[in-house]
Amino acid sequence: MRLATILLILLLIIVNYGCTNTATLESKTKSVKEDLSQVTTIGTRIGNMPPDFTVVTTDGKAIRLSDFAGQKKPVIVYFMATWCPYCAEDYQALSKAYPEYEKNISFLSISLDLSEDLNLLREYRKKYPKLQNTMFASGQAGILADYGITKTTTKYAIARNGAILYAAIGVFSEERWKALLEELSK
Repeated sequence: MRLATILLILLLIIVNYGCTNTATLESKTKSVKEDLSQVTTIGTRIGNMPPDFTVVTTDGKAIRLSDFAGQKKPVIVYFMATWCPYCAEDYQALSKAYPEYEKNISFLSISLDLSEDLNLLREYRKKYPKLQNTMFASGQAGILADYGITKTTTKYAIARNGAILYAAIGVFSEERWKALLEELSK
């Protein structure tokens, strides 16, 4: 019993010392803030540089994600499927919001259904005449793996500096699309 009491007292002394000695700890450490323009971490979290990829669009153009940052142009990367009713809802709402921003923000839709080819995507795009300035591309297993894509309506908003500004899954209303596009256009 005496040994247990001594150990308990020693433990309390150690905890007390650790809690009251924060000045020493603070003097030995410092906070480092990194400007987003200097971000080099690759990943799919906000503030990260997204994994780079190249896709061929329904217009036959090879698009490399990092080229948007090189042009200082924001881009939304949207993972979809032609059979997805939620994607159709998103595109209907986006059709109302995007035309005002299409000159300043690129929009790239990538199918997560690897069986959807460029011809099918080209036909699907015709359903949304106000989105004719957006890009559609077939998915690739490597891209889906790099981004951990398992659900349609997954979207990444990538700022002018190439860093992820926003990431979400789910259907957006016209107002949410406008808010995102407005923020991305700054």
